Amino acid sequence: MIKPVPSLCTGCRICEMVCSLAHEGSIAPKRSRIRIHSDWPEEEKILICVACEPRKCIEVCPEGALSWDGYLRIDEEKCTGCLLCREACPYAGIHTETSKKFPFFCDTCQGEFQCIKWCPTKAVVKVG
Repeated sequence: MIKPVPSLCTGCRICEMVCSLAHEGSIAPKRSRIRIHSDWPEEEKILICVACEPRKCIEVCPEGALSWDGYLRIDEEKCTGCLLCREACPYAGIHTETSKKFPFFCDTCQGEFQCIKWCPTKAVVKVG
C-alpha cells in the first residue's frame, strides 16, 4: 500500500494531477484520490487511504457497500452516499466532490501507483 512521508512533500501537487488524469482523463485535482492539504507554515498533509486496520470505513457502512480486495472497493449499487465512511476515516483518505455521487478513494491505480511513480521527492512510497 501507500505510505505518505509528509516531511518530503513540497506541495507541488503532481500526485493530484496524475491521479486525476489516470482516473478522470483530465487534470482535476478536486477529483484526485490523493489530496495535499497545505496550512503554511505547517508541514503538508498527504490525505490518502493508507489501508489502515481495523478498517473503520468498512465497519461503519450501514449498507455493506465497502469491501477490501487489496484496496478499498465500493459497490455503487449499495452505496447511499451517507458518507459515514468518510467521517470514520482517521487519515481523511476518503474524498467527495460535487460532480460525483459516491465517495472515492485510492485504488492504487490498479497497481500502477501513479502518484508514487511521479512524485519527484518520494513523499509517497509503496510499502508491503
